[in-house]
Amino acid sequence: MKTLDFEQELQILNDLKQKDLKAFSRFYSEYSEELLILAYAISGDVLVSRKKVDQLFTDLWENNKFGDIIPPIHNYLYTELRKLCKSPQI
Repeated sequence: MKTLDFEQELQILNDLKQKDLKAFSRFYSEYSEELLILAYAISGDVLVSRKKVDQLFTDLWENNKFGDIIPPIHNYLYTELRKLCKSPQI
C-alpha cells in the first residue's frame, strides 16, 4: 500500500466530503489493493472479496461517510471491511 502522510489524508478526506470524483479515484487507487488482499484472507474467495471491497467504497461514497473517518484512513477501512466480510454473502 502506498502511504499518505497525515496532512495528505486530511486533504483527501476533505475533498471526499465535497464529493470530488478525482479525490475518490485517488482514494480508491490508494487503498483498494490492500483491502482486496485483506478481504481475500478473510473470505478465501476472489469474487466475494471484490464485491465486499466495492460495497465498502460504494457505501462510503453514496452515504458520504468520509466525515466519520479519522486518520490513519486504513484503520477505519480495515475495520469496516472486516465487518462487511463477516456479514452474509452478497
